[in-house]
Amino acid sequence: MKLFMFMPRLRTIGRTHVALWSARQAWGKNHMYVEYQHNQPNKNGYENVTLNYELARQHFLTTDCDAFVSVEDDIIIPEHGISALADLNVDVAMGVYCLRQKPNYRWNAFVTVEEDEGLALTDHNTPEVYQLARNGWVKEVAGVGLGFTMIRRHVLETLKFEKRGNASNDWYFSLDCQKHGFGQFAHFGVLCGHMVQTSTRRILWPDYTAHNLHREETI
Repeated sequence: MKLFMFMPRLRTIGRTHVALWSARQAWGKNHMYVEYQHNQPNKNGYENVTLNYELARQHFLTTDCDAFVSVEDDIIIPEHGISALADLNVDVAMGVYCLRQKPNYRWNAFVTVEEDEGLALTDHNTPEVYQLARNGWVKEVAGVGLGFTMIRRHVLETLKFEKRGNASNDWYFSLDCQKHGFGQFAHFGVLCGHMVQTSTRRILWPDYTAHNLHREETI
């Protein structure tokens, strides 16, 4: 499989690049890697992220790559993550990470995604989360999240990256996948860190053994 590996650049986080470099080395030469940083001053952060995703999608479709892999620049991926997502052989495969929504820092595996609201698995079913994460299982979900995601070519031949309302483009991508019948699967054996940009730099990690299902690492 030939991969098109994409990172939208809004900031620089060294550990993400270290993890991504390790994954790239594991795949050898059978991939492409691109970064986009076409950020327009008259657009907000969500709009610029969407712009970069759509530019990358268009670039991807000019190549002979089989799958598009997004690794956002505030996500810390495990070294086995890319091969684990590739092994699923599904339309959309997602790594699992905490969203930066206080106080619960919900995991990005949602069981429902609707136009104005959604329900994360961690909102209501802690026992299932424990089983999935402890065993590294995979679950079909409703979305949401492009932080670390592998999307097969036929999906992006059909769907664009768009921002149509108040949410970010990953929300609308999840909705569009549902509409067109593309399966979205969260891999609970691929747990990723999510950087929090505060006065003290922290990483949020999903942790099924913690009472609140996350732990924080200060760097």
